[in-house]
Amino acid sequence: MKLIKAVKHITVVKLITSSILLFVCLNIYAADKTSFHKLQSKVTNILREQLDEEPGIALLIRKDDQVIFESSKGSATKNTKIQLNTGFRIGSISKPFTALAIMQLLERGQILLTDSVTQYVTELPKKWETITLHHLLSHRVSVSRDFFADQNLHLANNATNADVIKFLISDTLKVSTFSGKKGRYCNVCYVLLAETVERVSGKRFAEYMQQNIFIPSKMTDSYIIDNPSSLRSDIALNYAKTSRFFGIQQYNTGAMGQVSSLADLSRFIVALKGGKIVASKTLKDMTKVHADLGDDGFYGLGWIIGWGKQPFFSHGGSNDGYQSELFFHPKLNLEIVFLSNGGEKTYELQSQLMRTVISYFKSEEKL
Repeated sequence: MKLIKAVKHITVVKLITSSILLFVCLNIYAADKTSFHKLQSKVTNILREQLDEEPGIALLIRKDDQVIFESSKGSATKNTKIQLNTGFRIGSISKPFTALAIMQLLERGQILLTDSVTQYVTELPKKWETITLHHLLSHRVSVSRDFFADQNLHLANNATNADVIKFLISDTLKVSTFSGKKGRYCNVCYVLLAETVERVSGKRFAEYMQQNIFIPSKMTDSYIIDNPSSLRSDIALNYAKTSRFFGIQQYNTGAMGQVSSLADLSRFIVALKGGKIVASKTLKDMTKVHADLGDDGFYGLGWIIGWGKQPFFSHGGSNDGYQSELFFHPKLNLEIVFLSNGGEKTYELQSQLMRTVISYFKSEEKL
């Protein structure tokens, strides 16, 4: 099992919704409640599998710029239940946020995507000079050894971004770009992007994200874990038992390291669609296909991309028991968020809900 991995985007992408799901609702805001009755009934049946005393889930669906369902169920810790404002480690969903930070610097004229990463992370050796920020954003970088591979678990324990850079400086490590639009999912690429944000802005990555992403989006439950003291006590624990994942602690940022709640990600959706984080033309460029990652699907700049003239864009996250999904379908004006701390069991719920919700709205579109 990979230490850090994207949620099986293959399943996502090949199902027709790289990330979807959703759910039953305790709260129904839609004006025509009867139009969602069948969906509610189906999802309620699926969620009966989720027990209150087990690690659980938080679920959200937005349609036509309204919250039509939101709910949480299960345990955050041994003694607390998951709420709408409970923070979860969101794993690789951190990547779109890191990409947005980079695009803000681009909009402000502080960087170019054609800049070499060595212009900012200056300790990288000469062999990195051909690697641009665009290569990093689109995962079009080949690194001969993976810091986050299973066999490097000992390296990742208590690791920070400085440890990753030390690993990348090694004389024996080989680095190159892929030809054309080919690429391979690359966690170290996003660690380097977080370092770029720090060095260009002159602020800690966690501080930059707080001031430029979280506060403008009114994300009051979100933060970056970059040291032992940054982890808050109200987080949903891994399998509701521990702050560790895969038996370790880790403080890398950019590719991972973000904590957010369901309520915060709902507010983020509003801010992103409203142009409060980056301009709409910037988001449009981010959600075009920039790379083909093979079995992991098409990738934009920070987003997994669907297909067609108006494809969805999304990202998943998986850190041991933490499974998460953030999904946008512009054509359907539909967004879905799924957060959980129950591992494969809650991932199975996610898959069922994903198919149920997407098929429902696809059929509605055809009527």
